[in-house]
Amino acid sequence: MRHVRSAALVAGVAAITISASVPAAAAAVRHPTVLTLGQVSRQDVPAAPGSEPDTLVEPDIAVSPLDRDVAVAVAHDGRYADGGAVGITHAWTRDGGLTWRHAAVRYITTAAGGAWDRASDPVLAFGPGGDAYLSTIAFNSDASDCRSVVLVSRSRDGGATFGRPSVAQSTDDCSIFNDKNWLTVDNGARSPHRGRIYQFWSYFFGEFAQQRVRWSDDHGHTWSAAAVVTPGNASTQNSQALIRPDGSITDLYLDFTGTGREPDRERESAAARAAAPPADPGVPLLARTSRDGGRTWSAAVTVATDVGGDVPGVRCCLPSGTVDGVTGRLHAVWQSTDVSLLRASSSTDGVHWTAPVTVNPERTSTTQVVNADVAAYAGRVLVSYGVRDAAAADGRYVQQRARISADRGRSFPSRLTLGPRSDLRYAAQAGGAFPGDYIGTAAAPGRFYAAWAFSSQPPAGQTYHQVLLAATIRP
Repeated sequence: MRHVRSAALVAGVAAITISASVPAAAAAVRHPTVLTLGQVSRQDVPAAPGSEPDTLVEPDIAVSPLDRDVAVAVAHDGRYADGGAVGITHAWTRDGGLTWRHAAVRYITTAAGGAWDRASDPVLAFGPGGDAYLSTIAFNSDASDCRSVVLVSRSRDGGATFGRPSVAQSTDDCSIFNDKNWLTVDNGARSPHRGRIYQFWSYFFGEFAQQRVRWSDDHGHTWSAAAVVTPGNASTQNSQALIRPDGSITDLYLDFTGTGREPDRERESAAARAAAPPADPGVPLLARTSRDGGRTWSAAVTVATDVGGDVPGVRCCLPSGTVDGVTGRLHAVWQSTDVSLLRASSSTDGVHWTAPVTVNPERTSTTQVVNADVAAYAGRVLVSYGVRDAAAADGRYVQQRARISADRGRSFPSRLTLGPRSDLRYAAQAGGAFPGDYIGTAAAPGRFYAAWAFSSQPPAGQTYHQVLLAATIRP
């Protein structure tokens, strides 16, 4: 277990703290402020043959509903270019991000006492009682081993330790692969299913992929039969399931059907990913809603038709969704086919969505957005995203930023710069530089958290150096 102080100078990341003095004229104006910023984790497991040492990739972050100072972040630990990682790392804080500890998540891969060669796609969610849940996919490196599973690990101490995972989904069929998992917990005070854990995943069969879901009402010990969210021979991916306070669930997902493109698979060669066609005219972002605890789902409605996700030389950029636990409003954010443009829409019911608004008006003709994630609380909405200037140094640098809305996502006037620039020359590689297909944000009363992968010059003789940074923000 390693301990870091994010408010100190860590790996070249200078912390930003609250100013003690505020001009009298501005005292009544609430300005967004970065409270803490720094490195919170780096590789915790030994490198394995064929892996990319010293690479943390694809983070997620969550905050306890009982204490806004308790947060946990996760990421791939030691990425393989052809899918998965040697392990999963987790970092946790008890003081709102001033200090963090980190360690390998136990019992998933063989590197940390588990049964599987590789793990991927870590996703976090807290339950109403303060337990944290971690979802991962796991599989073995032998191509002839067709098993793939979706695992759920439970932490009873706010993310400091995780117990042995339960198996929410398992297959042993070479024509089927379980991928792109998403986990959420019903925290709704008025929900008949309060405390229910929902495990979504992309069920790849042949050339198609459905969104499916199972749920557990006993902290993940047992799971329901699978329900199909997107029926038929569809090609869908990237469930972002959002639960409103009344317990209704809206699942946002990408529908590749008829676009000439296929969903990305975790167990796929880097060459295949690099050869994927560009996102033109775009991939639709659709939504379906369940009002009976996930058993049945409505017809699909269209949220957006211009979802991009392809940045030259970079693998990244899935859409993001969240629910405001106070207002019940749903929010979606995506990178457009114009890779400079970050768009957002919101809904009160999952059926009717607002016309898209621009999140990043500062963009230029050479701007490229690299990943974005959204969080919301009590009408305030934060979008964290990376910005790359394709005209500068061959586009090797990515600057993390945040935009904040105080009017329920109608406009995003406030901008923050988060930390130094990331140098993609030292990032993990998977069909291009790979900071991950997603990043993480989380919201609590008066506070947001953001986490992202950050690459910089490695020690002499090393090829990679990609760690996990996190910021605590007062909106």
